[in-house]
Amino acid sequence: MLGGNAGGLLVQEKQVAEVELVPDLAHPTDEWAGINPSPKEMGLVSFTLDKGVKTTVVGTVYGMDFDIEHEGYRVKAYFDHYNKRLKIVDYEAKDYRAMLLRMAWLADQNGFTKIFVKAVHEDFQQFLSHGYMMEGLIKYYFQGQDAYILSRFSSQKRVRSDSLIEEAKMVEKLVYNAPVRDPRTLPAEFRIVQAKEQDIPDLVVIYRQVFETYPSPLTNPDYIKASMERNVIYRLAYLGDRAVAAASAEMDLKHSNAEMTDCATIPEVQGKGLMQHLLMALEKDLVDYKVHSAYTLARAVSFGMNRVFFRLGYEFCGRLINNCDIFGQFEDMNIWVKRL
Repeated sequence: MLGGNAGGLLVQEKQVAEVELVPDLAHPTDEWAGINPSPKEMGLVSFTLDKGVKTTVVGTVYGMDFDIEHEGYRVKAYFDHYNKRLKIVDYEAKDYRAMLLRMAWLADQNGFTKIFVKAVHEDFQQFLSHGYMMEGLIKYYFQGQDAYILSRFSSQKRVRSDSLIEEAKMVEKLVYNAPVRDPRTLPAEFRIVQAKEQDIPDLVVIYRQVFETYPSPLTNPDYIKASMERNVIYRLAYLGDRAVAAASAEMDLKHSNAEMTDCATIPEVQGKGLMQHLLMALEKDLVDYKVHSAYTLARAVSFGMNRVFFRLGYEFCGRLINNCDIFGQFEDMNIWVKRL
């Protein structure tokens, strides 16, 4: 989930103890910095888990994991409240009909207008035969085998994208007219480091400047800390002692892949090639972890971010329609994949 327009500009000191964020309540830099309730209604969220079984979660709720063990199938699902979708994270099935009926019921009961799954080659047609749409694939995802991205839509508004032709032309412009180039030399005044726990305030400052809304709580330092403990690597670019750009790699060590995501550069240093260097550093980190493939879901409207991945040798593999909410509305996401 990548790219982004700029919000306000914050100045911060390198010493963690001295970092102090003073919110501008009149012009908040992210959706939680203001004083008005969010249209997301995330403070008190009710989920329907089964017939007659409901739960209510209190707090800033983006989503919830839910494991289902049933005769004929097993599913690990993610109730993605923020993006109004149900993600099938992992599954085993003998009875596809029963499993997909259960997923459709859960999605409808919880107001989710999209179900999203990464299927293996052996059974992706099972999803097609039950009404799912093929949106693309992530090559090499399952220990070198391709993952097929299929979705079920239950809303005419969600399945329709008015910008598809423009997005397709942009990819054509890259593929046909923008040759893969060697990255520019990193300017001497910048340095790239792997972020540690003591660097979390710097990450928060960057993300609060760049993203007004985002489909994960990147502006929450506790979330970043937890993600670091769950196989997410962050890289930071510094201009002197000031953090100015960031990106991350979310590793799936079981399947030997990683999602390149959370890319953000503050506006005053954009255009200097920092993101390429951050991503190349992350790729080297992934090789050290024996991760064999990397992919990203880039905002389909962001020419700059798509160009970055194309120039790094990533291959375009499809487009996810209205997949996630960035900057207050659902956006299409382009799939880019690379074998490391």
